[in-house]
Amino acid sequence: MRGIKHPLTNEIYEVSDDGENIIVSGSHGSGTFTFGGKWISGELKHADPHLCGWLGSERGENRFRDAENRTRRIS
Repeated sequence: MRGIKHPLTNEIYEVSDDGENIIVSGSHGSGTFTFGGKWISGELKHADPHLCGWLGSERGENRFRDAENRTRRIS
């Protein structure tokens, strides 16, 4: 899975293996959300909709490519 740590809550936001949802894991449990941040299942009922949308976007997809496949060099 590809993911990122939320800068304020320290929860881990990851795209599911099938690429259809966001899985959020934190100290209070985990939950599954849409790319719009709507709750699907799990103990956590709230997620950052902006981070969910970013991870689900093409830009988020490009961010998690491996070093050999980068379209631009990050310095």
